[in-house]
Amino acid sequence: MNDQRDLLDALSEKLPEVLFNQDFTDAERERGNQRLERLLDEILGPAEPLVLHSIVPFCIGGALDLYYYANSRFGGTFFASQELTSPDFLPSNRSLDAFELAIATRLTVKSQPDETPTKTKKPGFFKRLFSVKSPEEKKRDDLHRVLTNLAFYVCSDGVEVNGYDTLEFPQDFDDEQLAGRCFIFDELPAAAPVPVPTSPDERSPLDGKRFGVLLAIEVFRKEMNWAREEGTEKLVERLQAAGAYPFSDLDRESVV
Repeated sequence: MNDQRDLLDALSEKLPEVLFNQDFTDAERERGNQRLERLLDEILGPAEPLVLHSIVPFCIGGALDLYYYANSRFGGTFFASQELTSPDFLPSNRSLDAFELAIATRLTVKSQPDETPTKTKKPGFFKRLFSVKSPEEKKRDDLHRVLTNLAFYVCSDGVEVNGYDTLEFPQDFDDEQLAGRCFIFDELPAAAPVPVPTSPDERSPLDGKRFGVLLAIEVFRKEMNWAREEGTEKLVERLQAAGAYPFSDLDRESVV
């Protein structure tokens, strides 16, 4: 985890060659998706109705679809993946048999614009293309980029990411907007393992799995270095005490 070259190597490989196990039927996969949505709602609060879909699917090297959670017990807005456990390729670690990734901001980021009472003319393509984005939209796009690259990493062969691990994007990372940025991880587990259905006709890829959310939190470099010396759990405690947990906003003072 601490070797920056490992991150580059893992990202260059993108995803394992085989993500989908043909042992599951389409109906079983759909049940798995429905159970996944309920689990994420349980952990992060109800999802917003609109999803930001990627033009190129994640499973072939594109960006993640972006799911919004604006009603969590922590406040702010969470963004989460819903594609890591949809097939029965399940990223796992020491305490979770399967997980999805999430990242959060204190900002309230709407999944859809407010509806206006009167019908207005839709702006032209070039006006929309070159329009200035709001701070909330810029934050959303930035965290979307982070989440996608972290997803490539945790889904790479031989990689295991656990709660309280640390990660640093290399200074020469090919995406300059991510180069040198530092993250720690925490886990938000579901209340209980996914039940195993009594009928084989109700099975899904998540049955019996310990499921949770692997939460990425951006921190200052000095905080990450301190966590590596003193323990990431202690850094999480300091972030919580300062009201900075679980957000990836760095418009704050360092807690170390």
